Amino acid sequence: MSYCLNPNCPKPADPLHNTNRICRHCGSQLVLQNRYRVTRLLGEGGFAKTYEVDDRGQPKVLKVLFLNEPKAVSLFKNEAAVLMRLKHPGIPKVEPDAYFNFLPKHSKAVLHCLVMEKINGPNLEQWLYSRNNKPIPQEIALDWLLQLVDILHRVHQQQFFHRDIKPANIMVRPNGQMVLIDFGSARQVTGTYLAKMGVGQKGTVIASKGYTPPEQDSGHPVPQSDFFALGRTFVHLLTGKHPLDFYNALTDELQWRSNAPQISKPFADFIDHLMARLPGQRPPSTEVMLQRLAEIKQLRQQPSQRQQGQLRFDPLVKFKQKWLTGSAFVLVGCVGVAQAVFYGYFAPRLMSNRTVPVQQQLAIQTPVLAESLDTDTEEDRPQLMAGSTPEKSAGEAKNTSFEKMSLTETLSGHSLDVRSVAISPDNRTLVSGSLDGTILIWDLSTGERRSTLNGHFKAQELVSSVAITPDGQTLVSGSSSYGGTIKIWNLATGELLQTLPKQIEGVSVVAISADGKTIASGSEDMTVKLWDLATGVQLGTLVGHSGPIRGVAFSSDGKTLASGSEDTTIKLWNRNSGELISTLSGNSGKVYSVAFSPDGQTVASGSGDNMIKLWDLQAGCTPGKRCYATRSLSGPSETMYSIAFSSDGEKLAGGSLSGRINIWDAGTGKILQTLPGHSRWVESVTFSPDGKTLASGSGDATVKIWQVGE
Repeated sequence: MSYCLNPNCPKPADPLHNTNRICRHCGSQLVLQNRYRVTRLLGEGGFAKTYEVDDRGQPKVLKVLFLNEPKAVSLFKNEAAVLMRLKHPGIPKVEPDAYFNFLPKHSKAVLHCLVMEKINGPNLEQWLYSRNNKPIPQEIALDWLLQLVDILHRVHQQQFFHRDIKPANIMVRPNGQMVLIDFGSARQVTGTYLAKMGVGQKGTVIASKGYTPPEQDSGHPVPQSDFFALGRTFVHLLTGKHPLDFYNALTDELQWRSNAPQISKPFADFIDHLMARLPGQRPPSTEVMLQRLAEIKQLRQQPSQRQQGQLRFDPLVKFKQKWLTGSAFVLVGCVGVAQAVFYGYFAPRLMSNRTVPVQQQLAIQTPVLAESLDTDTEEDRPQLMAGSTPEKSAGEAKNTSFEKMSLTETLSGHSLDVRSVAISPDNRTLVSGSLDGTILIWDLSTGERRSTLNGHFKAQELVSSVAITPDGQTLVSGSSSYGGTIKIWNLATGELLQTLPKQIEGVSVVAISADGKTIASGSEDMTVKLWDLATGVQLGTLVGHSGPIRGVAFSSDGKTLASGSEDTTIKLWNRNSGELISTLSGNSGKVYSVAFSPDGQTVASGSGDNMIKLWDLQAGCTPGKRCYATRSLSGPSETMYSIAFSSDGEKLAGGSLSGRINIWDAGTGKILQTLPGHSRWVESVTFSPDGKTLASGSGDATVKIWQVGE
């Protein structure tokens, strides 16, 4: 059959249309864009309908918007843009020319059309109903959750989030592949939109009762909103009941665990972590979620992987027999049900289009230098096994005794993750910055809180990084919130001295040069900016990374700046000229932290590949070429979020995803001590200048103080 799209056609489903190109009843085109023949109506809802179309022998799905209201049209177009950009087997495929307009004969109302891949399979809501809402076992839940987090990882990586995850918006292909559908109203976040969100104005509220998190109900969704909805979805799948069936309004708790006795405590804890009330109390990223799920799955590993795979597919076969009766079931969401928001830090990705004022004192990476960095050969690459540590010569090795460190204080005062800690040069003051928007000033020796700085909190900003000037008089803080700022404070009095211009993409990390004159800030926009600390004037922008900046550090002589990025590389820059000196390669995961040794001869990185890498800048790096890691410090297989050298350069501390801190001998690569104590990931570590104290900040909202000889 060939179906007519004209909403006013008296007989749209006419069998005689099969070979016609023009409708016999209204004169409208039956073959759209000279390729799509509409074969049947699949469903409808609101102001949209879905059809099956034949695209030169291949069945696809056509979504048609019949409402020409500007907001609805904008959302519909944005769905097309989202799906065209996202490439993943768990996301319906959409070709670049899949969006088009169609004007029926004798009509003034344009129809907005979007063609996408047809997903053959059930959605999870219908699938669960087909088995009488019988809860799924943990093996299936783990498999599905891993797939869905992997899909979300790609979605978030492309600067989107979904905003309407629930069983009805998840489908399963016949081969068992999960598919996330209904990216109904994707919004590209412009600078204007971010500014509005920053001063408390609400965005579009999309709510599915029982699945939508509190912050989204109030019009302020964040990437972690998807995690909440995902957790609620799996409560439904693991219990066979809607999440609201377990909600206790008096205690504001979801009391679901007793209805899922088939799952382990670690898995139940993980689901509850996803559903924490505050976004900052949920996992910080999909990467963290994937690693934790892998750990849980390893604990539950069965002898026969083949049996687990069979368990995964059998229920789908039963569904097909019961519901489909040989034909594919297709569910494609309609406009207005789901939202995918272009989240975080929208910035131009084509750096070549940036215009840089002539008065900027720093040069942007030159094409000549960029070419030279790609001319390395195999001979340039050190032939080292991962995790190996070259033998040190007798002259280099230091036979020093190591004094064990022990926990002396746990400082509580923050309500969310402690993202950054810093110790003053006189070893007396500790500063901590948190996602709760506050900066706390502590007496390092007593653990007493001296003061609270609320400047970021009042501006509705979280605190992502803190740094203290070498003279100990000034504190610099940065915020990674939308439109986040850098603030400069008098450390002794807590007076806010200056707020630097807002950064649309926020500030991930800040560092201060050894002479105390320059601030470096890394951002989600993939650039590093340099600022004059005294005047607040921006000195220049360093462009070259292809991913968000997570770490920046100055060398001890102040001449070189290192930046680490999610693009897996570290770049070394000439601080004064802005010239790109070298690119340090070797990490296979995102770089979360970088540090210079006190003598400036070594750069270390903590990353998502579960190792700390070190580069000997004199022995292994040629200016203008890529430089490969000369050593790797291996330990427990876990993401390293934060690293720091001791003041003598002999020790290196690394804070990890597990909440442990490892201390290595920087010369030999041997683990000297492991410090357990934090219940969540360690986001920041720093040694005191006298080397006697180590401070750590964690996702458990505490700061811990570790000291030698205690």
